[in-house]
Amino acid sequence: SRSKRSKNNILIKPTDPRKPVIQKIISYLDDYQSSLYPAESNKLEPVDKLVSPEYFFIEAWKGQEVLGIASFKRMPENYVEIKRLYVPHQNRGMGLAIKLMNALEEKAVQEGFSEARLETGIDQNEALGLYKRLGYDKTEPFGSYQEDPLSIFMRKKLL
Repeated sequence: SRSKRSKNNILIKPTDPRKPVIQKIISYLDDYQSSLYPAESNKLEPVDKLVSPEYFFIEAWKGQEVLGIASFKRMPENYVEIKRLYVPHQNRGMGLAIKLMNALEEKAVQEGFSEARLETGIDQNEALGLYKRLGYDKTEPFGSYQEDPLSIFMRKKLL
């Protein structure tokens, strides 16, 4: 059917987080997280950090519209940290978050990373469900993170 085919016209591709449309989505994500958690529990990377070489940033794109974003940060301990996965509410239900996560994991494996890790919030039930379905398990704080009662840390072996 036609609607199925249009769903498959979604392109996942690297992008520049400085693009105005991407910055707008990042600001929606910041607003959403700020509504859930106090500032000290939000670990939000500023856009100027997201364009540095240790980041890989992608968008889900269809026609002229960006439907979602995601990125990872390459960590020296041979893992990537998933950052900034976000699909605005009106674009949910199309499997975009799974497509974005799969693209990040494939790229990480191509680059030789053996594990993906992430930090998310205790109130982000959709995200927690997604990560569990994708094979992520709870773990200890990593990198520069401290224990936080509002945070959940997860990891997945990629290789």
